[in-house]
Amino acid sequence: MNSYQNIQHKLAEFSRKYYAKILVGGSLVFLILGLLFFFIILAVEYFLWLDSTGRLILLILFVGVELFLLYKYILTPLFYLFKIREGISNKQASLLIGKHFPDVDDKLYNLLELTEDKAQSELILASIEQRSEKMKPFPFTKAVDFRENLKFVKYFTIPLLLFVLVWIGGDVNEFFGSTKRIVNYDLAYEKPALFGFKLLSTDLEVLKDKSYSIEVIIEGDLRPDHVFIDIEGKKLQLQEQKGAYKYTLSPPLRSTAFFFLANDVKSQTYHLKALETPSIENFELVLDYPSYTGRKKEVLKSTGNAVFPEGTS
Repeated sequence: MNSYQNIQHKLAEFSRKYYAKILVGGSLVFLILGLLFFFIILAVEYFLWLDSTGRLILLILFVGVELFLLYKYILTPLFYLFKIREGISNKQASLLIGKHFPDVDDKLYNLLELTEDKAQSELILASIEQRSEKMKPFPFTKAVDFRENLKFVKYFTIPLLLFVLVWIGGDVNEFFGSTKRIVNYDLAYEKPALFGFKLLSTDLEVLKDKSYSIEVIIEGDLRPDHVFIDIEGKKLQLQEQKGAYKYTLSPPLRSTAFFFLANDVKSQTYHLKALETPSIENFELVLDYPSYTGRKKEVLKSTGNAVFPEGTS
């Protein structure tokens, strides 16, 4: 039965190579599908800027899908390769080998059936040995062609094409920056605007009886058609003057909060503090005359003009 033992050994080698081929192909499929799903997840967050709950759902979905792909296309072939799970039987392997070697065809399958006969006579044993000897020259492992996995390589062009499209769009850093927002789903992120506001009127402490002009400029790639100032819920349009937007508050002024608004983009809130205008309500001049005048100390109230002798304090 040495020839039949050799057949069994060759079948075991075929099975190992068969699952190694499936593992290589599965690894390629895992990478392709994983990359595609990664791009889909990033695209959803990039365009929608989801809230914390939405980003958590994306993270769970991504991890779940990647674990499923890992189990299906990598771990499962490994289980079969290392015989943690029972793989294809020798009969199933013989059918696969028969497709590659026409001369073997169903002869190998019939040989395996013959070995299953419990009532094995000397004639059957001799027939098994004879048939095994005839199949000894066939290298069963040649029936496994790793080059068949090359058919998956062409699908790498899909994620590559998606990357090129993102690159051409010029938002590579922002697109892949979505990964950080998804991983840190519990942090708050604000969608960046295409433009921002810069307040030129930095001194926000003003006199209440003086008019005050608020000036702001737009910074960024986009310039809105109109800019508004919101003062305590009242929206007023600013006038453009030499690239800046201006609004003048008329007295009497009062302390208030305000912010700028344009194309649904809102600035931070600023606080204007109105101060009372200083004024002189009353003053006194205490005149201490020199002794040679013989005059007593005198107090003048609320007058700006006075004539007094030299030497007066």
